[in-house]
Amino acid sequence: MKTVTYPAALWDTFRAAREGQAAVAARRQRRLDDIAGYARTHSRYYGRLYHDVPERISEIGQLPVTTKADLMAHFDDWVTDMSVTRTEVEAFLADPRSIGRDFLGRYVVCTTSGATGIPAILLHDMSALTVYNVLGYVRSLPAVRLSPRQLWALVRGRFHLAAVMVSGGHYLGNVMMARRLRTMRFRRRTQRLFSALAPIDELVRDLNAFAPVMVAGYPSALETLALERQAGSLTIHPVMVTAAGETLSAAQRRLIGTAFGCPVSNYYGSSEAVGLTFECSLQRLHVNSDWYIVEPVDDHNQPVPAGRLSDGVLVTNLANRIQPVIRYQLGDRVALMSDPCPCGSLFPVIDVVGRTDDVLVFRAPSGGEVRVLPLAIATVAEETPGLARCQLIQRTPSTLTVRMRAIDPDHETAVWGSLSRRLTEYLSALGATTVTVERSDEPPTLHPRSGKFRQVFSEIQDHQP
Repeated sequence: MKTVTYPAALWDTFRAAREGQAAVAARRQRRLDDIAGYARTHSRYYGRLYHDVPERISEIGQLPVTTKADLMAHFDDWVTDMSVTRTEVEAFLADPRSIGRDFLGRYVVCTTSGATGIPAILLHDMSALTVYNVLGYVRSLPAVRLSPRQLWALVRGRFHLAAVMVSGGHYLGNVMMARRLRTMRFRRRTQRLFSALAPIDELVRDLNAFAPVMVAGYPSALETLALERQAGSLTIHPVMVTAAGETLSAAQRRLIGTAFGCPVSNYYGSSEAVGLTFECSLQRLHVNSDWYIVEPVDDHNQPVPAGRLSDGVLVTNLANRIQPVIRYQLGDRVALMSDPCPCGSLFPVIDVVGRTDDVLVFRAPSGGEVRVLPLAIATVAEETPGLARCQLIQRTPSTLTVRMRAIDPDHETAVWGSLSRRLTEYLSALGATTVTVERSDEPPTLHPRSGKFRQVFSEIQDHQP
């Protein structure tokens, strides 16, 4: 497989959208043959997995399904560069100074949360990064249609970009922002990462001081900021707002758009599949199907008909060679539409039910409310040493119930002590000083209504998601 350059990727991306469905399908098939062949030859894991798979792949169903658990269990055999080992990557990740730096000078490394119980360590090569960037610039940006007045506001605001997400770890958004600021130092004055872990008063104060004209973040964080904007404490005037990392509901989009008086765009992807989708001018998500294969499946990994909501989804990343992601199980529920989008794009429309955790609302001693972002408190919990999996449930305005499982059952008491202390300290730092953190005897389990695993949710009857 050849290294992908920016000029080649730009030219190909422009051409693909203009040459029609047959040309996109031909690209997809050629790239599937290439990545499957490369994985078979350079990855010991895929070499074994594809031992009985034909050399020529006529349809993707001939390839076995892969899971995060199995791939991570065989990390050193999964990667295609034998100089990459899990021991060395984990040592790299353990050093906070490594955030924003490339492993071995040629791979971006990130980690995922343990929302499904198994965190992943993921590497992306430079060719893949080129593809991700080009897809964003060529397909995502044109859908954001700004008036001359809004364009002037961007210029007047010196293109200040605020990203509100979990900071301090090797999460993809944090890594990419740190990498961008390290390699392009001039951006340090105009782009900043704001921690979603921070107390809301501190976050509002810092955003007001920075005065961003572009804001990106989790829908739950943006929803909270929109409420602060309506209350008058947040005084920023963004021209563009982008949501990612969680499912953006129609109600959230309306609230955020109304509060800030600007367009709200949406993105669906994952750390394994960066650049998976783009949103069109009609606010519909389209799959970049020349570089990704998306298969909506049932509980037995069998395909579901177009338009029907799946139980899961298999994703194939055709760009990344260092860690091939081929027919990889994601926990999201999706529906691929067969009808073309009225926007005119030839790329398929996808509806997504992804991460749907709740914002938790606790009472403050003063009588007010403390809003706790789900990804923020989940990150605090997941970083507890020895924790395998946990679930956080609000059952009263002043109680947080925790279901947990330790990696080593013999150390469960110690892990619980550390976990409860971390959660109590985090909630107290936010101002929720009277919340009781209690442990449930139940293990983490599927949500009784949705049948899916939800890591952070509220059972209070009048909760508004």
